[in-house]
Amino acid sequence: MKKMIMLAVALLVTLMALPALASQIRVYVGEINALGSQNKDEMKATLQTLLASRLNSESITVVGNSGEAHVTVSGTYVTVGKIFSVDAVAKNAAGKVLTRAFVQGESQDELIPGIGKLADKLSTDLSRIYGDATTGTDGLPSSLNVPVPPAKTSDIIKPEQVNKAPASDFIRPVEYEKNTAGGWLSKRLNGAANLMAIGKTLSDGNREIFLAEERRLGYYRQAVEMKLVAELEFNNSEKILSVDTIEGNDGTVDVYVTKIRSEELASEVWQIQGDKLVKVAEKLPWFFRGFSLAGGPKRIYAQAMGRDTDFYGDVVEATRNGSAIITKNPIKLPRYGDIYSFNQFRTQDGQLMTVVINPDGYLVVYDQEMKEIWRSNDKFGGSALYFQREDSANVRVTGEKFRWIFMNQRVQVTSKGEVLVGKNDGFWVLGNARSYKRGAVFCLAWNGSSLEEKWHTRDTQNYMPDYAFDEAKNELLILQTVQRPGISTRGASSLSIKKVE
Repeated sequence: MKKMIMLAVALLVTLMALPALASQIRVYVGEINALGSQNKDEMKATLQTLLASRLNSESITVVGNSGEAHVTVSGTYVTVGKIFSVDAVAKNAAGKVLTRAFVQGESQDELIPGIGKLADKLSTDLSRIYGDATTGTDGLPSSLNVPVPPAKTSDIIKPEQVNKAPASDFIRPVEYEKNTAGGWLSKRLNGAANLMAIGKTLSDGNREIFLAEERRLGYYRQAVEMKLVAELEFNNSEKILSVDTIEGNDGTVDVYVTKIRSEELASEVWQIQGDKLVKVAEKLPWFFRGFSLAGGPKRIYAQAMGRDTDFYGDVVEATRNGSAIITKNPIKLPRYGDIYSFNQFRTQDGQLMTVVINPDGYLVVYDQEMKEIWRSNDKFGGSALYFQREDSANVRVTGEKFRWIFMNQRVQVTSKGEVLVGKNDGFWVLGNARSYKRGAVFCLAWNGSSLEEKWHTRDTQNYMPDYAFDEAKNELLILQTVQRPGISTRGASSLSIKKVE
């Protein structure tokens, strides 16, 4: 079953790469509800992916949102014991039902072939309704030649009586509406970077920035353009999981590089000396992360890896003494919290709250007794960066010798107690196969009972692997992947800087 799903994902990637003809029927595959399934969210994504891949053809092209589509397809998946049924309905832009179809099966082995049959039924009916859409635009029926209204530029849906928010890089509810000005965009940067960290601002005004690919670390200086000053390349057996910086009292910047080597942590600390990166500590058995806990001073924190657990023990504050790491001030976390998925903030009355991105992608707030008091309706986070560990105990269940552990978006807290968190969306997220195509950063504030949105950035045009907020300059740095790496290419990235006002 798992092999068949992965084949479907591979087919979908290939199909998405095909150019869409202007005369094709544009179809958006919406959510398919899963009833009676144990893993509802994963099954929804699986069915949506499979149906979209099967519908893509010479006469039909699948699009990413309903605003671009002539037809929207939705459906329901129901299981009773081993028997399943998938029902689908296709509607036009006006909401009129065009056709319905369903398939049934007696085991999960029949699910993927059944989705193919369902797609064939829908394709046949839609081609019959709209006519032959492959002969060119002139041959299309009038119903297909009607221009599709462009997608709304604002990502916030408001009541009709509320005036449309002015165009800016940040979309806020009316009570937080302000004009946003300023911005900077780098040229294309060689290498699809997964991680970013900010160093210090130099005397000439240049800002130090560190970008990391899986096995490369680049030291840049950002002024009018991004200038690569130094670069390191690591062994093929190593993988970079995190890059974080801290400035010492003497003005030097330590760069903490969390690496995994043969399933074991082998982290390092590097330092800028002139125009070079010099190693000052190595073979460190720690995950590292630099952030401002509860909006306080930025510090480096660490967490260990267990033999059977990926993240073990408390998160601790870490400092470097020569080549050794000194730890202190342990921090207790909720059940699903780890060094890469949490932060803390204080309420107006001084209570300390812990916020975590849980394994399902929801933001969860815990009180001082680690009792859950709020959970978001929307998912946040999302990263394609992962590491693997041997999982022989569960190979019969998962069908894989190794388990995949995905990293997550940073959770930053400002000195005002505002929570910043990244969010990536994609055409599909299916088990261990993830393909994100857009991202945004959200700013949330505690209103006494829940985290309420203050603003969010407009969606990026590409996957957003990392971001950083420079509170001293009130600037948001957003990293994007503009070309994914391949067999013969490192891919490419770009960096944008937005002024938050």
